[in-house]
Amino acid sequence: MKMKSISLVSVMALTFCFTAPLQAKEEKMTLRLGFETSLESPQGVGAKEMAQVANKLSKGRINIELFPDQQLGTGPQMIEMVKKGELDIFQGGAGMFSAMEPRLNVFDIPYLFESVEQAYKVLDSKFGKEMLATLEPHGLKGLSFWENGIRSTTNNVRPITKPDDIKGLKMRVMPANPVHVMLWKGLGAEPTPLPFGEIYDKLKRGELDGQEHPIAPIYAGKFYEVQKYLSLTKHMYGPLIQITNLEKFKAMPKATQNILLKASYAGV
Repeated sequence: MKMKSISLVSVMALTFCFTAPLQAKEEKMTLRLGFETSLESPQGVGAKEMAQVANKLSKGRINIELFPDQQLGTGPQMIEMVKKGELDIFQGGAGMFSAMEPRLNVFDIPYLFESVEQAYKVLDSKFGKEMLATLEPHGLKGLSFWENGIRSTTNNVRPITKPDDIKGLKMRVMPANPVHVMLWKGLGAEPTPLPFGEIYDKLKRGELDGQEHPIAPIYAGKFYEVQKYLSLTKHMYGPLIQITNLEKFKAMPKATQNILLKASYAGV
């Protein structure tokens, strides 16, 4: 009887050892995803698609909660939250990351790409993967590049048909990006770094003359209500980058990592 008891205990212990990790993999998780634009913007539509795909692939285990419209803070603030593990996922313009990783300034070169299709090929290449990997020494895992579009310009002073038309304009530029400041200063503008959520009111009050974004954020931000001129300068293609905390990502089971990567790419 004593031997049988020992055997039974051993079997129970072994069973626990093998089932415990499996149960851990099946635990439900809720991930918070923050971004600056609205749910109706392309970012918002992509985020909803990502949440649906993650939930479907995980058979209901992974729930992604969406926090649009800077509910959790500005872009740079949310990047810091992800680094500290206080926010699970953030997506924002590549230019927001260039202050911490100068190599990402490559996407701030005007007229770098001839078309969106050409940009896609580059971002999906080995070079694109290398650019995402540059965030890892900073404690961030680059999940994927997201579509942001080619940037154009709006303002309340005059149409922009040549570089000289930019001189003297008070222009909003991306925060935490000295390259953007240098670029617009070089063109003779007066650049003002500002979070996305503050642009509309500044334009409405006349504290800014203009701003520059892809068409989709211009429309989502309703800048057409407070701007007279839209000039299709198409001066820059800047992708979005979606990130998560590197250590938290590494701690996830491999299957969960793969689901998160597939869902992120589905939202592009």
